[in-house]
Amino acid sequence: MNTINRFWLLLSIIVIGIVAVSSTLSVPSAYGADHYNLEPGIPVQLEDSLPTPYRNREIQGLFRWEQADDGDDLFLLAPRLEYGLLPNGQMAIDVPFEFGSAVEEEGLGDIKADLLYNFNQESVIFPALSLASAIAFPTSDDSDGIETKLTFIASKTVGRSRWQRIHLNASWHFNDDSDDEKRRNYYSGIIGYDVVIIPDLLLVLDFIREQQEKENHEANIFEAGLRYQLTPLTVLALGTGAGIGDESPDFRATVGFQKSF
Repeated sequence: MNTINRFWLLLSIIVIGIVAVSSTLSVPSAYGADHYNLEPGIPVQLEDSLPTPYRNREIQGLFRWEQADDGDDLFLLAPRLEYGLLPNGQMAIDVPFEFGSAVEEEGLGDIKADLLYNFNQESVIFPALSLASAIAFPTSDDSDGIETKLTFIASKTVGRSRWQRIHLNASWHFNDDSDDEKRRNYYSGIIGYDVVIIPDLLLVLDFIREQQEKENHEANIFEAGLRYQLTPLTVLALGTGAGIGDESPDFRATVGFQKSF
């Protein structure tokens, strides 16, 4: 089975599974809560411009399997703590663990801290705009230096209802101590779309175009995922993705969760 066929097979299984769960669980609807607030990696890389509510505390986590274009496997386990630091801003800390044949030294990855600030609510004409910054510390054996990331985020509803949105993420990455085979500056961009299927279920689609840290390597990835509001405080997410062209990952699959407390 080729990559594209595997992608659509897994997406079909995800849709059927979550819709089946949603039809059997008698959980009150929480439309407009956290499942509508896109978090990076849960289950796709796309992020929206909405911060978590002020003083909200949230534990998040994801597990991802990714197969590189050379056949090596990467398994990522990434717990994350998020806090609504300001009425329009949030902070978060990620502590990832990496395993598999694609990793030279298995174990703790680079610990990351990030901030997001939202500048405005969207209007009829203008999208909601946010700026996110992140710093990854060289806590893994594979790291070469501190890496910073700056991301511009725009989100806009489509039409007069809030059932559909489009998004843009544009990021600049900088590594202060990269070696000769790696870029010091590189860029990535994501365009995405989400739509409410049923009140508790959100479908997210995105396309990623990114320069990789390794010189002369670029990647193109199409992702699809579902975010399900299990309870008013809990979100479950499942996603899959496929690379397009050389140097792009062949395939990725992600499961994630969010829990406010």
